[in-house]
Amino acid sequence: MADGNLETVEKRISLLENLVFGTSEKDALYPKDSKSKDQCIHSLLNAHAEVKKATVGKKAIPKVYNRLTELRKYLDPGYTDEMTLSNEAITDIILAEEDFLNQQASRLEQMEGLKEILDSAHIKGMPSHSSKLQELSKIQIDQQVGLENDNISYLWSGILHSSIKRNRIR
Repeated sequence: MADGNLETVEKRISLLENLVFGTSEKDALYPKDSKSKDQCIHSLLNAHAEVKKATVGKKAIPKVYNRLTELRKYLDPGYTDEMTLSNEAITDIILAEEDFLNQQASRLEQMEGLKEILDSAHIKGMPSHSSKLQELSKIQIDQQVGLENDNISYLWSGILHSSIKRNRIR
């Protein structure tokens, strides 16, 4: 039984280490054989001692500490809505927003219907066609630039031609 409890404790410690350290290597950041002054527990004890020193002699602070859970409850937005709105008021709000809620529901149903299209093989195959699309876009841009250059050349030749005619007439 002691082995089972030990395994449970080790699993919980491992879970906590994963929450604290994430994907980083904890032994690299906090080696076990380190003689560092700032070990985690030592740092926490120092912080606790500093908080105790700062709060000694202050009469209001222990009262606040004792009421922290109550304060958290009051700061919860759901609790304030629950306290300030009666059931009739909530019903009135829902009825006032009925048209909007119906519109949203119909849009959601429409999106559910379109989901089949978005999940189709044609849409799912788009990433494989992106390189072809980029090549076609480049060709189109090159053709547009070429057409603009041709138009500019045509207009320029027209201007030169009319200028030459004018000079001959004079």
